[in-house]
Amino acid sequence: MPDNVRALIDRIADALGPDASPAQVESVARAVLSAQNGHATPARPSNAPAVGVGPISGRIVVTSYGCDRPGILSALTPELFEAGVNILDVSQKILQGYFTLILLADLSASGLSPSEVQQRLSVPSERLGVRTLVQHEELFHAMHRP
Repeated sequence: MPDNVRALIDRIADALGPDASPAQVESVARAVLSAQNGHATPARPSNAPAVGVGPISGRIVVTSYGCDRPGILSALTPELFEAGVNILDVSQKILQGYFTLILLADLSASGLSPSEVQQRLSVPSERLGVRTLVQHEELFHAMHRP
């Protein structure tokens, strides 16, 4: 990730404070990049990976959490399959009745943006009472680095 994007994300996260969600930081970063470049989609060098705006190829991190109940993973993965998203790795844990999922996936064949994948996963997530977030891999790493 270019240093200037990482610095922007750090500044936004600091300005929003410790209660800011990754989705809020991503939303502000998109708006800032759009405004800076004077168009709806931030300009980027052709060899640079996209940062979660518009149809892209690249990897996403899907995180889901909530009270454990049967069928969470089996409700989310068909949505990804139908969208043409390739699941690369999955980790799930159940800790004292709480379900957590971290899933790494590739959007290359889907033509979807992370926000479109988020929309597809919202219906089964709401039905099962879990919260699901979708972020471009670069944004996830910028937000959660040590």
